[in-house]
Amino acid sequence: MEKHELSIIVKSDELNHHNTLFVGKALTHLAEIGFITVCMAHKNPDEVVFYSLEGFKFFSPVPKGNVITFQGQIVRVTNHSITVYVEGINKLKNTKHIHGYATYVTVDEKSKAKKKHGIVLDKTDDETELELREKAKELFEKIL
Repeated sequence: MEKHELSIIVKSDELNHHNTLFVGKALTHLAEIGFITVCMAHKNPDEVVFYSLEGFKFFSPVPKGNVITFQGQIVRVTNHSITVYVEGINKLKNTKHIHGYATYVTVDEKSKAKKKHGIVLDKTDDETELELREKAKELFEKIL
């Protein structure tokens, strides 16, 4: 599936008491790129709502001034939900700082009842993408 990206500069208002990227700000950016990724596939943001964040891990702190690119890629779909693998990386230093899975559901704009989205995972031979899809499947089998 297609990847989408959002790059940010870590600024003073996003720092914690260690002067590194605050976890809440990082999760906001991850949820945002997840939402963008789903909307680009579904084509109607008014029908997409956040459901959950799962399996998030932080690997290393992100100091002020770093440019972090948040990437999203759809890795799991059901009739009503879309799960996006999201990660925050520093492309300049080739380091991954955070990753996990964000899930969204599609709803009818008026009634807010769950609505089928019609998104289908494409065929891929990419080993990394296949591995992410399998990890997402395993993660959700454990929690559902």
